[in-house]
Amino acid sequence: MRYKVLSWLRLAPKQASSTEVVQHDWHEHHIVTLKSHERFREKEHGIPLFANKPVWVHLYPRNERDLIKLLHRYDIHPLTVEDIFNSSNRIKREKFAHYTYLCFRGVHLSGSYITTKDFNFIITKKTLITISESERSTIDRLLADESLCRELLRKGPEFILHRILDIETDHTLHIVHDIDLAFEKAESALLTHNAAADIAMVFELKSSLALIKKLILTHKEIFDEMHQHDIRHFSKDSAAFFRDVRDHAIKIIDTIDGIVQAISSAIEAYNTISTRRTNDIIRILTIMTAIMLPLTLVTGYFGMNFKHLPLTEDHYGYLKTIVGMGILAVVMVIFFLRKKWL
Repeated sequence: MRYKVLSWLRLAPKQASSTEVVQHDWHEHHIVTLKSHERFREKEHGIPLFANKPVWVHLYPRNERDLIKLLHRYDIHPLTVEDIFNSSNRIKREKFAHYTYLCFRGVHLSGSYITTKDFNFIITKKTLITISESERSTIDRLLADESLCRELLRKGPEFILHRILDIETDHTLHIVHDIDLAFEKAESALLTHNAAADIAMVFELKSSLALIKKLILTHKEIFDEMHQHDIRHFSKDSAAFFRDVRDHAIKIIDTIDGIVQAISSAIEAYNTISTRRTNDIIRILTIMTAIMLPLTLVTGYFGMNFKHLPLTEDHYGYLKTIVGMGILAVVMVIFFLRKKWL
């Protein structure tokens, strides 16, 4: 899923260039064990079983039929396969007789879009299966570091899961911080009522934060379920690590709430300043109109086409009229000043 964001991206700091993601053949799959990291293409009988040995399997299936073929030895329910290829699938934790299915959603900046990418996990006894429909830099970089993969696998496949979720959660926190920095730059322009300030950009920030918060709240619910019901395929030592990821998710939510509150205050201040400026302008224009009204009345009176009017035959009539109009204007200004309308 992609959500358009525009203005705030130009205010966000440029991210430092990261290491290049390892390129792979999309029909090439991965099996990581304690002793080897095998890259394989098509297997006639799907993924081999590894008994009670810990293993991480990462798949790039082309379609549902391909995935069913790869997973047929693990007796994965067809509805799980359907959920993996369903772009509108909700974030969830689903428990089956011999495995648990988890779906998380990562947040990424792709050009001028906020992109959400699903992360699908199937957890069986001593086995973690991850499935990607498209490129996932988090998983690709982890696969490229074979020594780290084996180190995590030695503790248990759930530590691979923790590593992926931890990186993605921290990455989301960085995006939230970028939005916060963008807002800080926009806030000063708003409060000074800078002509270049774009109020629509601030609403884009708020909309982006609402999207991220919605995803993270759902992730937190999944972590709560994992903590309450305890996935039986996880070791007890891993519980503390998943609580740490949950704490990071709560930190993101708290950070977003703080930014949203600041944005709401800034918008309220902007509206107050705009209203005050409008009232000041209207007050000045009203006073100018009030001053000009009697002067317009005088000029209209002497502009009537009658032969006999006061001062029309007076040699100094024009000068007297101008001076009288000036005195009238000054008197009205003094009156307004005493009333503190100016």
